[in-house]
Amino acid sequence: MAADNSFEIECTPAYARLALDAKLNAFHWADIERSATEILSALESARSRFVIVDLSTLDYLGSAQVALLLRVWKSIKAREGRMIVQVTAPVVREVLKTAGLMALWEFTETREGAFRILGLRADGKKKLSALLPAIGLLALGAALALVCISMSKSNLVDSKVSLAIVLSCSAVALAAGFLTAIRGSGLRRGMGAGIVIAGALLAAAGLFNRLH
Repeated sequence: MAADNSFEIECTPAYARLALDAKLNAFHWADIERSATEILSALESARSRFVIVDLSTLDYLGSAQVALLLRVWKSIKAREGRMIVQVTAPVVREVLKTAGLMALWEFTETREGAFRILGLRADGKKKLSALLPAIGLLALGAALALVCISMSKSNLVDSKVSLAIVLSCSAVALAAGFLTAIRGSGLRRGMGAGIVIAGALLAAAGLFNRLH
């Protein structure tokens, strides 16, 4: 919470969250200007493109507070960011609607809703790209094909070259599988673990084939 306890900023790798406290409605213009300066400075330091503005503790919004939100939005827009406003009170929603901001900003009633709008996971972390497990599977396929060729038609491929390629592909698969397992969830986490195991087995198969 800020020194004057009027707002709180939470920064994560995926987004920043600005929560305004209800006591902000009792502030005079000078106090709000001071808070606005602190907020803009903190958001500038965070450098997050995605900002969730949490107004869930407010049951009223005055013109000074609306002006503060506009300054925040302009700051985020200047760095090509995106602002999601979390609001629950009907009065606050009506004030924003009257000010013409309901059509300008994106709104939600819950933090989970904001995560969905931003394409984040339910815990607020970035979703794992499908590219990572795909790379792991392609590397596995290449390593498997080369191991099979080496075993059945050893005269077609130099054994040292074959082993080097198999180990390289297995290393790529292991890295992609490991990252998928630790950053993914559910089915993808299981897929990542499977890619790691398969990569290790193929590397072992390549070494075994080279030694024998």
